[in-house]
Amino acid sequence: MRSIFLDNIIKKLLAALTVLLMCLSLCAAPISVLAAPDDETSRSSSETAAEDGADEDSETAADDSSVRNDERGTIRGKSSSSDTDSGSGDKPSATKSPKKNADSTDEDSEDEASDESEPEPSPTRDPRVDENGRPVMDANQTAVLINATNGEVMFEQEKDKRVYPASTTKIMTALLTLEAIDRGELNLHAAFLVMPEMLADLPADGSSMLLKEGETITVEQLLQGLMVESGNDAAQALAIIVCGDIPTFVQRMNDRAAELGMSGTHFVNVHGLHDDEHYTTAADLATLTLEAMKNNTFRELAATPRVVIPATDKTTQRTFISTNGLLSTLRYPNYYYENAIGVKTGHTSQAGYCLVSAGQKGALEVIGVVMNGADEDDRHFDSKNLLKYALDNYKAVTAVTRGDMVSEIRVRFGSGTDHTTLSTDSDILVTIPEDANEDELSVEARIPEYLVAPVNQGDEIGTVEVMYQGSVVGSGRLIADSGVKRHPLGFLMQFFSFLWSILFVRILIIVLLIALVLFIVYMIVNIRKNIKIAERRRRASSRRPPRDTRR
Repeated sequence: MRSIFLDNIIKKLLAALTVLLMCLSLCAAPISVLAAPDDETSRSSSETAAEDGADEDSETAADDSSVRNDERGTIRGKSSSSDTDSGSGDKPSATKSPKKNADSTDEDSEDEASDESEPEPSPTRDPRVDENGRPVMDANQTAVLINATNGEVMFEQEKDKRVYPASTTKIMTALLTLEAIDRGELNLHAAFLVMPEMLADLPADGSSMLLKEGETITVEQLLQGLMVESGNDAAQALAIIVCGDIPTFVQRMNDRAAELGMSGTHFVNVHGLHDDEHYTTAADLATLTLEAMKNNTFRELAATPRVVIPATDKTTQRTFISTNGLLSTLRYPNYYYENAIGVKTGHTSQAGYCLVSAGQKGALEVIGVVMNGADEDDRHFDSKNLLKYALDNYKAVTAVTRGDMVSEIRVRFGSGTDHTTLSTDSDILVTIPEDANEDELSVEARIPEYLVAPVNQGDEIGTVEVMYQGSVVGSGRLIADSGVKRHPLGFLMQFFSFLWSILFVRILIIVLLIALVLFIVYMIVNIRKNIKIAERRRRASSRRPPRDTRR
């Protein structure tokens, strides 16, 4: 009886366990469905997490950079070029829409779809340029942009305002050194001993090429240290090498500035360290650079992004990277401009951040000067925008080729010919808008009415002007293509021509001619009258009877 009772209990337990297992199996599927994350949501979350993880450093860096740049002025001047668009704050970022709740209405869905179809706002315009691409600078900056082809001013802002040049002074130092080399007073590869006076009175924290007293170094290496590393010691060394002492070199700097018409400039030293009496203007620096860029060695130095000075008996090898960020990314990653070809930076607390730049695209070459910038961004981005404004919107074309006949002119009192042709002594490059049609260019010769022989081949006869839409865009000299000798009687011909040019003589000759004509008329009339009288007498005598001569 007891065993039957136990068997019944066991059966009931087994039945209950079976029912429980069945209930669990029936509830497991819905629970797993409810507990498991949605596939799309899971993927989106994982992707978002991955993106957040991948971009965390870059966003943090961008945020930090944005904060730093905001403090330094970058917000005023994010460049529109690709290499300066590292900050993407100007462009709206794509954000993921929040997942709709299960009880969202159709109206909400339609509104959301409508919002998604709206176009994204356009990026904010670069505040460093206006709608026409012209640079926009702070009010305390001075700047100028000139066309190196003809000296035309293409942009200016307070270009004649007195400013401190800082190390842009070294452009003049380099130019005078190279001109001494061109005159044969100095050899580019000559080596000199660094003397104590070359290193005297220089601040320990100033820019330097690390010259050591007693080391031997060449003029070329000093020029590299001057232009690439902006060495103040290199400037003083070159001044003493060229003129024997610094004051004499400074006087030569001022004399050369006067020759170039740099009326707003006065130099006190050779390196640009601050002095209240050491000043210039943006326009004068452009004039100086225009002259310096005519020297091929200077052009090479101005465009050099990196230089290596071999070891000497006093120093190890020295490597210098240009402070001009437009030339390369070796020092600064965001300023490089592929069309930049120079020239020189400068900075003191009084002068601010300065940069004399140059750019070339095709035949067009321009020089830009930016003075008194607030930071590296100011001098680099503003200089870059100056160059881009010119090189992106204008082009240089050859309007007249050297040797092409432009006009011809009459030659008086010549032998063998009465004219000669005229051509230019050089190509005439003109600057016109990038989208301009070259066929709209016209050439007008400005020459006298005639020439007087003799004329020699190559004589300057006049000028030629190139016109575009009614404005003069270029000019040049006209020279005689061939000579014309004087006629053997040319002197007499010229003498009588000279007499005829005198009014009194002309009147006298005219009066004499009139008198002569009247006299001739009178004589003709008188002769005819006498002939008629004689004829009447003859007829009268023929009608008379013959006289009787007999007595």
